[in-house]
Amino acid sequence: MTFDAGTWWLAVLLLGFVTAGLVYLLKRSLFGRIDKLDEAMKEISENSVKKSDYERAVQSLQADIKQIRADYTPRAEHRKDLDECRGDIKQIKADYITKEDFFREQAKTDRKLDRIMDILLEMKGDKKGE
Repeated sequence: MTFDAGTWWLAVLLLGFVTAGLVYLLKRSLFGRIDKLDEAMKEISENSVKKSDYERAVQSLQADIKQIRADYTPRAEHRKDLDECRGDIKQIKADYITKEDFFREQAKTDRKLDRIMDILLEMKGDKKGE
């Protein structure tokens, strides 16, 4: 089988297009997979922690737990303290008057003092007149 010049160029051109198409498909599938792997790696790196960082965080949390346990106050003790506070509040309410009551009593005292002053002024005026 002999090829003439036109047929030979057509065969080379056809072979070149087929090769280019195959290279393009291969490139697209390879780079598509690489892109997917890259996205997966980014997701893994964003959602994961290095072992050393994890161990440091665990040690820090364990130290915090020990501190909390050392400082922990039982609920019964809190209830006892709250009951004491409630008792103190009841005692204060029984022993002391409110602000409004204080002002009311002060007003009564002021009226009594005004009345005493009026009586004294009347007595002093009566004595001058005599």
